Amino acid sequence: MAGKGVPVGLITLGCAKNTVDSEYMLAELESAGFTPIEDLSQARAIVVNTCAFIEPAKEESIETILEAARFKTRGSCRVLVVVGCLASRYRAKLESELPEVDVFLGLGEEQRGLGVALAARLGLAPPGERGVQAPRRAALTAAEGWAYLKISEGCDNHCSYCAIPLIRGNLQSRPEAEIVAEARYLESLGVKELNLIAQDVAAYGADRGGDRGLVGLMEKLLKETQIPWLRLLYIHPAHLGRELLELMAAEPRILPYLDLPVQHASDRMLERMGRKVTASQILDRIGLARALLKRPVLRTTVLVGFPGEGKKDFAELLRFIEEVRFDRLGGFLYSREENTPSAGMRDRVPRPEKERRLAEVLDIQRGISAELNAARVGSTMPVLIERRVEAAERPEPHLAWLGRSPAHAPEVDGSVFVAEKPGEKLAPGRMARVRITVSGDYDLYGEAETV
Repeated sequence: MAGKGVPVGLITLGCAKNTVDSEYMLAELESAGFTPIEDLSQARAIVVNTCAFIEPAKEESIETILEAARFKTRGSCRVLVVVGCLASRYRAKLESELPEVDVFLGLGEEQRGLGVALAARLGLAPPGERGVQAPRRAALTAAEGWAYLKISEGCDNHCSYCAIPLIRGNLQSRPEAEIVAEARYLESLGVKELNLIAQDVAAYGADRGGDRGLVGLMEKLLKETQIPWLRLLYIHPAHLGRELLELMAAEPRILPYLDLPVQHASDRMLERMGRKVTASQILDRIGLARALLKRPVLRTTVLVGFPGEGKKDFAELLRFIEEVRFDRLGGFLYSREENTPSAGMRDRVPRPEKERRLAEVLDIQRGISAELNAARVGSTMPVLIERRVEAAERPEPHLAWLGRSPAHAPEVDGSVFVAEKPGEKLAPGRMARVRITVSGDYDLYGEAETV
C-alpha cells in the first residue's frame, strides 16, 4: 500500500459536520495504508481540518495550524496539510501567508485527494482505488454507542449573517440509498444512537424533488435499520411541519428532541437576519410540538448583538426565553463575516454590550435548566453509557460512569453521571435504566437499576 504504515495525525476543529468529514478522511488514509495516530510528535504528516464559521473559529484554526507547524522542527512531521472550511474560503490568501503549510485542500478535495497528496509529498507510490470492502468512514465514537450521520451539505436559507453558503454552497442532499447504507454500516459497528446532521435537516430533499424529504428518509431508516435512537439535529423553525412531528409522535425510536435554532425573538431582528419566520410562528410550531409529542426536549441557539439590536429587541428575546423555557440553549455573539449581507449593516452593538447581553441570556437559561433538571429527580430514564470516568473527574467517588439520556445530545448538552449497581456491569455502548437522584444546572446524577 502507498502509506506503508506512515503515521499521520489529524486535528479536527469546528462542528459535527467537520467531525464526520474527518472520519471520511481517516477511512481514506487507512485504506491507503497510512496509520492514524494521536501523538502528533510522532506523526510524519499532520492534517488540520479547519473551521471558518465565525471570527473566533478562524482565529482558533490559524493558531492550531501554527502550533502543528512547530512539529516540523521539534517532531517528526515532514508534511502539513490544511483542509476544511478555512482552506476553502481563504485558500489563495493562506498560501501566501502560511508558507509552513505544504498542501491546502478545499471541501470535497480532502475526501478524494488526501491520500494522493500525502503520498506525493512523502515520495511514496500513489494509492490505488479503494477496495470495495474498505470502511465508509472511521466512526470514532462507535465504541461509545453513537455516531453522527450527515444527510446533506450546504444550505439554501441564506441568513444575512451566515457564511455557510459561501463556504459549502447551496443545499446538496445525499441520495436516500447512500444514507441508509451508511446507517446500516454504522449499526453493524454497534451504534445505538444515530444523530442526523446538516445545516438544516428539515430541508433535506428540497433540492432533489420527487420524494417526501426528511419524513421519507426517516421512514426508510426506521424500516431498514434497528437502531434504537434516531435524533434530529439542526431544524430551522420555519421548516418544522406537522407531518414530521406526527411521525415522531408515532415512532418511539425517533427521540422527542427538537433542536430549533431560533436566533432571535424580535420580528425586526428576525427580518434583518433573513430568517423567514416570525416569533409568533415559532411559538406556534413549539406549541404544536408540545401538543403532539410527549415531553419533548427543546434546544435552541440565540445570536445577540446583531447590527441594530436595540434594548427593546433584546428585551423581547429575554421574554421569549422565559416564556418558552427551553431545556437547552446556546448563545453566540454576532460576528461580522465578510461578503454576507449583514457585513455592511450599520448600528453595530459595541462588544462590551454584546458580552453583557450574552451573559444575561445565559444566566436566565442557567436558572431554567436547573429547574427543569430538578423536576427529573426521582424519575427513571434510559441512558447510553459512553465511558468510565477517571477518578479525578468524578463529582463523587461512586459516580464512575458517564452517559446520556434521550434528553441529551452528544457534545453540546449535559451528561448523566451513573453509579453502578452491585451485580450490574456497565460498559461503553451499553444501555442502562438509571434512576435520577440528584440534579445540577446542566448534568444529572443517578444509579443504574438494570442494564
